[in-house]
Amino acid sequence: GLLPLSTKPAELPPTEGGWRVVEADGESLLPAEAFVACNKFSVLPGQESAFEQRWAQRESKLAELPGFVSFTMLRRDFGTKGHGGGGGSDEACNYMSATVWKDKEAFLNWRSSQQFRTTHGGGSGGEQAAAASKPPPMWAGPPKPTFYEAVLVLSSPEGA
Repeated sequence: GLLPLSTKPAELPPTEGGWRVVEADGESLLPAEAFVACNKFSVLPGQESAFEQRWAQRESKLAELPGFVSFTMLRRDFGTKGHGGGGGSDEACNYMSATVWKDKEAFLNWRSSQQFRTTHGGGSGGEQAAAASKPPPMWAGPPKPTFYEAVLVLSSPEGA
């Protein structure tokens, strides 16, 4: 992945043979162990390097926030045999950010924080000046958010 950022886990659950030990009865859903927020981007052709550079140079305070686990920017691999080409609604999405939080509450707290507003242009105070100096769009439309509950988390002692 591009631009990985992660915190070290406080503790690791037990494993056997490299896999998690969980109680599963085949009828009940497993409990959520984390919350994953994804944004799918349709970056315009020729804008890929600028998009990656913009993210690489972006200041991030995520690691300072309670409940933050990891962030990764993913670039879609269209060259892998059998990947893509299905014509689905995600066909144009060539990048995806994935942010893992301890739980949904930690994610929602971040969404209502000043850090979120500042990073996403809603609270810096210089919105008009920033809008005037914005570069041309790099994507075909707004990112498409997708959310997941993580039900089997396996992590290294160093983090995600």
